[in-house]
Amino acid sequence: MITVEEYLGATGRALDGMGGIVAGLGDELANVRPPVQGASSPYALLTHCLGVVGYWAGGLVAGRVVERDREAEFTSSGPVAPLLERVRQAREQLAADVRGADFAGPLRTAPNPGFLGPAGIATQGAALLHVYEELAQHHGQMEILRDLLRPKEGIRRGTGVKWGAVGPDTIGAWVADMDLGVAPAVRHALLDAVDREDFGYPHWPGGDPVPAAFEAWMAERHGWEPSAGHTRVFTDVLQILQVVIEQTTRPGDGVAIHVPAYPPFLAAIRRSGRRIVPIGRSPMDGVRLLVLVNPQNPSGRVFRRAELEALLELAERYDLPVLADEIHADLVYAPHRHIPFASLGSRAARRTITATSATKAFNLAGLRCAVAHVGPADLRAKLDAMPPDIFGTPSTLGRLATVAAWRDGAGWLEGLRATLTANRATIGAWASGMPLRYREPEGTYLAWLGGLREPEPAARLERTALVRLSEGAEFSEGTDVETGDCVRLNFATSPAVLTEILRRLTPKVGQYCNGS
Repeated sequence: MITVEEYLGATGRALDGMGGIVAGLGDELANVRPPVQGASSPYALLTHCLGVVGYWAGGLVAGRVVERDREAEFTSSGPVAPLLERVRQAREQLAADVRGADFAGPLRTAPNPGFLGPAGIATQGAALLHVYEELAQHHGQMEILRDLLRPKEGIRRGTGVKWGAVGPDTIGAWVADMDLGVAPAVRHALLDAVDREDFGYPHWPGGDPVPAAFEAWMAERHGWEPSAGHTRVFTDVLQILQVVIEQTTRPGDGVAIHVPAYPPFLAAIRRSGRRIVPIGRSPMDGVRLLVLVNPQNPSGRVFRRAELEALLELAERYDLPVLADEIHADLVYAPHRHIPFASLGSRAARRTITATSATKAFNLAGLRCAVAHVGPADLRAKLDAMPPDIFGTPSTLGRLATVAAWRDGAGWLEGLRATLTANRATIGAWASGMPLRYREPEGTYLAWLGGLREPEPAARLERTALVRLSEGAEFSEGTDVETGDCVRLNFATSPAVLTEILRRLTPKVGQYCNGS
């Protein structure tokens, strides 16, 4: 049993919490219905909750005549301020109704059979319990709606390198982390493990859940059904590249890759004693591995089917395994579509190692969990013959987060994609007025900007504009490809932070550009 004041405290917190979320979203976002099946707008959900309080507490408990259109509640919209005033009034009225209730007494009026609610409610106390249950449930739903519509703007917190490696007055827009929170499903999975203090040696009844989650996600999102038994779990995609290099090539061999390319990939090739061979720029002599990054980092290019088929012909001509890094596959903008390289057919599948992770789309880089779907039978045999612990293994938390993302994170991802789409449009509008070389990315949350005449332009912009970007020269290091006049900008942040980034960059970019 709880006291009246405890009841009012709990229901009040739920109403105030929902009101605070609606107030924080403002008139525009509060009236938006997220692109998730069955979701209401925050405004409509709060309106529904007021309908629940008014009908169940005011009508059935207090005996007032209550006119209610339940269906209209879920389609309602309007300015936030009057709705918040209704919340304040509803709290006051609920307090009066609860204090005047006879908890063991019968309902003052009979429930409308057309309204949904638990069967068998016959007392005022049971009706008030239903009010509390509804408010608690919808408060949780409101938090999810908030995260779908405006992902958290978590910046300058924790130990993340994106913000920890810059000065207090500098905005980080370089390393490919997002400032937009994580999916509620991921958060709940991690907090549940923490609540259980479940950090011992893991046991997975039925086997490691990561491969099954990956296979289901690829089939549903990208129309490709990975072969059962071909998926291996690693800590990250860079580790997969290093393992594949060691198992498929020898020192001195060439590794073909599109340049500019993700700097750690170039470094991994060089450090292993292999040669970087830029695709389309250098002869393929001595090449023993082809690395395809699709969507491409840093350009944001999403390869078309004809382009992928041309790469497959190249791989067949030189009998090359293909490592397809598809980590940005879920961050592609319409009308473009990601096509898994292994889905081109059995010829492609037999020579493709598909490397991916939930870390980019779901903002989980520090949790370290990735998968490799290994098509080549000889490579699977080599990997399986290695000592079982030589490659290490992701933690329990990394696995739990990955599975939660791929199984239950699709709704959150759609909200995130809407935010990134809007931010991409902001970048495009800004760049169109600047003397930059710029092509709108078709995937990723990375903008590749060229035409800056200053040496080391990213370093110069960090000093003068207090915005840290990635240095373009790093994306072609060790090759004869020239990218020194480029910078990479990460736009996976809040619209407000992005606006401030562009405000700071505008005068300096205009000054440093050569206009070519």
